[in-house]
Amino acid sequence: MSDRSAAHPVVAVDGPTAAGKTTTSRLIASRLDLAYLESGRTYRLVAYMALQTGLDLYDEHGLIRLCDEILGNRVPGIELLMNDTGRVLRQLDVTHAVSLVARVPGLRSKLTSLTRSWAAGRGKSCIIEGRDIGTTVFPDAPVKFYLTAEPEVRALRRVKQEGGSYEVILKDVLRRDDADMTRQDSPLRPAEDAVLIDTTWLSINQVVEQMLSRCYEGDLAPPQPS
Repeated sequence: MSDRSAAHPVVAVDGPTAAGKTTTSRLIASRLDLAYLESGRTYRLVAYMALQTGLDLYDEHGLIRLCDEILGNRVPGIELLMNDTGRVLRQLDVTHAVSLVARVPGLRSKLTSLTRSWAAGRGKSCIIEGRDIGTTVFPDAPVKFYLTAEPEVRALRRVKQEGGSYEVILKDVLRRDDADMTRQDSPLRPAEDAVLIDTTWLSINQVVEQMLSRCYEGDLAPPQPS
């Protein structure tokens, strides 16, 4: 699917957990009046519903069927995708389960199509964050970012956001990094034309300003005031 010629282009933001994707993407969306989507919530919803229904997380066909049932509104829970404040879908058991869900190629294909359909139906430009937005979902996006940070710093950020033991969270951050970067289908990696930003020692405002500057260069916003 080509989005370079689309009337409403996509800003793609990828990177590992707690690199700053959500916070900065929301701020960019607000500053530039873009539609915003956290694509990972769809995977978290499937993981959450799999845990709720007792589905074996290694049952790939079962996970694909569950995804179809969720997308077809045939099981309760789709409301969480739109209305959940984030706490339920970010429970530790869901975070552990989501990497198993995300490794299933057939499920990824369905959720990739869903993300593309969502963007096409917004009627304006979008900023979408995830782990394969610039490499797989929207490979022709005119502006791409890859945010990263040292694992220890990302673990500290998660502890501040969600609480818990630093040691446990750091171990989970490293586990998720390995699962995302080594999966066969759409592994986490920077797109060749992505702007790489290491957020380890940057403030949120510094990251946002770097991203805004690239968006202005890509004609995705009005010119900056002189």
